[in-house]
Amino acid sequence: MYKAMKIFSLFSRKQEGNEQLIPEVAENAQVQENDEDSQNENEDEKKRMITITWGTGMPIDVIFNFIHKNFEEEGFQDALVNQDITYRDAKVTIIRNDLEMLFKRITLRYKSNIREVTVRIENSRKAFALGAASDLEARLATYEEHLTEIMEMENQLANNDPKMTTMIESYKRGFLKGVSAATINFINNNH
Repeated sequence: MYKAMKIFSLFSRKQEGNEQLIPEVAENAQVQENDEDSQNENEDEKKRMITITWGTGMPIDVIFNFIHKNFEEEGFQDALVNQDITYRDAKVTIIRNDLEMLFKRITLRYKSNIREVTVRIENSRKAFALGAASDLEARLATYEEHLTEIMEMENQLANNDPKMTTMIESYKRGFLKGVSAATINFINNNH
């Protein structure tokens, strides 16, 4: 009989303890439902998202990014500080030199990659890993194509081809706007 009472008292204690746990469990269940809802919303958002990879993911992309960089704001700010045309021309020379150095750095990188891939192709052929050799030959062809494109870009820059000087033109445009803004500000403050 004593054991039976212990069991009953055990149940009564659990019920007392359960009263305290019930709201907490219910609250956790609600939080878990909210987490599941937010996970479902995130999954729905991911399904609606479109990811676009731009560029080749190779060093030539650095050149394209530089060429398409908009220097207009920089030109504008420079003109507000110093409206001297020789300053503008010096900055244009700096931008041009930066691009030429970029050509050199990227060219060296591609030449290094070509040497490395050529060695790997030879090693793959010696090991009769013809599939790997084919993959490496495709990569080598891409590197050579990019190197040819870079050389063509260098020639275009040397000939002042507008395709290669967009960053310079954007700087000049910004500089001109900055000079105009500084002039208008000067005129308005002197009247």
